[in-house]
Amino acid sequence: MKVLALDYGTKRVGVAVSTGSLAQPLTIIAHDAQLLPNLQRLIHEYQPDTIVIGLSENTMATRTREFARQLSTVTDVPLAFTDETLSSHEVHELLCYHPRHQKQGPIDHYAAAVILQRWLDEQGR
Repeated sequence: MKVLALDYGTKRVGVAVSTGSLAQPLTIIAHDAQLLPNLQRLIHEYQPDTIVIGLSENTMATRTREFARQLSTVTDVPLAFTDETLSSHEVHELLCYHPRHQKQGPIDHYAAAVILQRWLDEQGR
């Protein structure tokens, strides 16, 4: 089973992929007018069976659900939500052990990989 995961944000969307039981960071897409077309290209390229979207709380949860609704208008791939609480914090914790990666830019794709790995583990994959 191939799965794409999205860490949705108001500036960037992190993307991760798995083709088995291990999530891998893939890319970061700017949250601009080309967001949906860029995601469509990735969906076409990777042909996922499911797209997992990290869901946070409060206002961001509402924005994420609206984004998912928009995404569902351009793809037939089933969407699933999973809790993304502290995923970025977890990535920062992991990267602190790799000095060359510290503070070198966005980590959204790594957060997407954490989100995806959690979902895979919950699914028993």
